[in-house]
Amino acid sequence: MKSLRLSILQIILVLFFLTSNTYSDLRSYDGPEFDQISPRLKEVKTGFSGSGYTQNKPDPLSRLTVKLVKKGEKYIKEMGLDSAIAIINKKPRKFRDFKTYLFIINMKGDVLAHSGNPNFAGTNMLSTRDSRGHLFIQEYVNNIQQFDGINYINILTLEDNKQYIYNFVYLERIDDNLIIGAIAIP
Repeated sequence: MKSLRLSILQIILVLFFLTSNTYSDLRSYDGPEFDQISPRLKEVKTGFSGSGYTQNKPDPLSRLTVKLVKKGEKYIKEMGLDSAIAIINKKPRKFRDFKTYLFIINMKGDVLAHSGNPNFAGTNMLSTRDSRGHLFIQEYVNNIQQFDGINYINILTLEDNKQYIYNFVYLERIDDNLIIGAIAIP
C-alpha cells in the first residue's frame, strides 16, 4: 500500500514537470538580438523551467532609443517645449532606460536638456569630442540636416580589427532649430 502511494506520487510529479515544460512560455532567446541586449537585462530576465513564469523578449537598444524619443515628443506635445525641457532636467530618471538617455539640442550645439547628465544643460558642446575622438554633436547636427529622422549605430574598430558597437543613436527634428534624440550605450 505504501509503495502504491509512492508510485502514484512519483507519476504525478513526472506528469507535472512534463506538462509544465510543454505549456510554459519560457523560451531561450539566443541569437543576433541577444547581443544587443544590455548585460543587466541578461541577468535580470531569468526564469525556471515549468515555474509558470513567462517573459517577453527585452527590447533591443535600437528600439529603446526610439521609444525614449517618442516619450519625449509626447511630453513636448502635451506640456510645451519649455515645460518638457524643465521636466527632463529636473527628473532625469523618468527619461532614462538602463543606459539609454534622452537629450534635446539646438543646431548650434547648445544642450537644452539631457537625462544622462542634467549638468550638460545650458552648455555648448559642438566642439566636444567623445572617447573615440569624434565631434559627436557636430555629427548629430550634420546627420539631422540630411535626414528628418535617423536611427544608426556607431561601430568602434579596435587594434585587433574586431568591431564593437559603440552606441546606438536615434535623432528626430522637432523644428528647424531643435533636435530631440536618444543614445544607448551597450
